[in-house]
Amino acid sequence: MKRRLAAVVLGSVLLAGCHIIGYVPTEKMQVKQMRVNGVELAYVDEGRGEAVVFVHGAFGDWRNWEGVRPAIAERYRFVSLSLRYHYPNAWPDNGENYSVAQHVEDVAQFIRQLNVGKVHLVGSSFGGRLVGYVALKYPELLRSVVMGEPSIIAPASVEGKASGAETGKDTAKSVEAAKAGDDKQAAILLFNAVLNDPDAFRKAPLASQQRVLDNARTLSPYWARPTTLPTTCEQLGSLKVPALVVSGEKTRPNFRYGNETLLGCLPKYTATAVIPGAQHMWYEANPDAGARAILAFIAQH
Repeated sequence: MKRRLAAVVLGSVLLAGCHIIGYVPTEKMQVKQMRVNGVELAYVDEGRGEAVVFVHGAFGDWRNWEGVRPAIAERYRFVSLSLRYHYPNAWPDNGENYSVAQHVEDVAQFIRQLNVGKVHLVGSSFGGRLVGYVALKYPELLRSVVMGEPSIIAPASVEGKASGAETGKDTAKSVEAAKAGDDKQAAILLFNAVLNDPDAFRKAPLASQQRVLDNARTLSPYWARPTTLPTTCEQLGSLKVPALVVSGEKTRPNFRYGNETLLGCLPKYTATAVIPGAQHMWYEANPDAGARAILAFIAQH
């Protein structure tokens, strides 16, 4: 497999420390509402300049990105939204419109309605997948895209397939809990699975635990439908938007193999960043390094 990698400037990132953060409200923060495709979406907006829009992943909301907000808002306009059905958004139905395709359209329309021109778009995990799809479908909306361990395309190697099957055994427990109607347990099991630690949720900061539980109800519709869109290596190779692919230094192997496969498909000028000491949720485990990686990349675009 060809590996066409371009490195982001990470000198200061590699020296950064690692810590876990929770949500700390500030007087500046105000949760706003925007009506997008027939529903109200909550978001926060701070800072000036080019807009950097952040998209959370499964069982998350706008609070996922609180750790990187201060550094981004100091130099850019920081915008973080909550996807439909995610906290604190109302549920207009029982989740019938929870789908990858709908989220992609919501994010694209949200960007249009911000009315700020092209934006830098950042996402991780399921959110990284969504921003990748937006970049492929609506490149005219973006200056750049940052994808953290998005699992957009499955690894083809024997090792990659094996690691995916191993992770699948753990995520299957979350699927079964969701099918049984135990949303809380489904969310906890998925949290533990992506961090490769059966005790990860119990050890997480209370703010992180609360955020997961606030969004536990979304796991039933999340697992009820495909969590990816059909995407080929050729499509990824035609990406017209400058991209940064982020991974955690200590992430679960399936995510690492997924990023390697993704990078083998993306254009040769694609940048990469490894966040020291971090697993899948790198933006929480080491937000300072994550913010530096994002800033170093978007400053070039």
